[in-house]
Amino acid sequence: MFLARLLRPCLRSVPKTRKAITPIARYNHTETTETFQPRRRFGWGTIAISTLPFVAFGLGTWQVQRLRWKVNLIQQLEDRMSMRPIPLPRRINPDVLEDYEYRRVSVSGKYQHEQEMLLGPRTRGDGQAGYFLVTPLVRENGSKILVKRGWVPTAKKDPRARPESRTDEVVQVEGLLRMSEKRNAFTPDNDILHNQWYWTDVETMAKLTGCEPVMVERVSDQSPHVEHSLAERGIPVGRSPIVEVRNHHLQYVFTWYSLSVATSIMLWRLLKKPVNRPTKIKRS
Repeated sequence: MFLARLLRPCLRSVPKTRKAITPIARYNHTETTETFQPRRRFGWGTIAISTLPFVAFGLGTWQVQRLRWKVNLIQQLEDRMSMRPIPLPRRINPDVLEDYEYRRVSVSGKYQHEQEMLLGPRTRGDGQAGYFLVTPLVRENGSKILVKRGWVPTAKKDPRARPESRTDEVVQVEGLLRMSEKRNAFTPDNDILHNQWYWTDVETMAKLTGCEPVMVERVSDQSPHVEHSLAERGIPVGRSPIVEVRNHHLQYVFTWYSLSVATSIMLWRLLKKPVNRPTKIKRS
């Protein structure tokens, strides 16, 4: 009786969900009880995943707008390039130059080779490394502008290796109006002291040489054979008359929309799981 009274409170605390003990279970001294383990449904991870599909979809839609803008910009620049060359005005308003980028212009004057600048190293279509020559041009009215004359191979980097390129006569230059390049995170700073320019900074180049902040980039419509012959002699080869504007927005659109679909599937699979799941635990 004394032992029964001691065991009675323990027997009362047994949950009602306990299964009946079979003779075999009583013999093995084991019993099976169903318990519930609560599981958090909306934690911080769920909240973060819930926002990803909408954020990715919004970024994809923004890239669609950027793609339309870039396509229109390239078309506009190509239309400017296809126009006939116009004489470069004597007085230039720097505030409106952006509206005339890639516009064909013609200008005459004499090069100041002692202020020549090297831009590069840059490669051409055949993969050969070299440099672009940027030289001030003194016009008939005494004003100076920058001219991106063209590309020379690395072996012709030294002016003494290309005497044919250093003419003192009046030259007629036809090219495109260009602005400063947009520097990315991987482009190093320009080494002004050693005359090593890694990206086109029209404003800084103009201040150092006393030029107006205007750059004309020569174009070349010659055959590859002729251009190769000129490069071997150290004569700068102008750029091809094409619009060099990168357009990767279509890839970004595909990436962001794919990420939106993937995170939506992950969220659906996560929310599909039940809140609580019964688990059977064996007790001995």
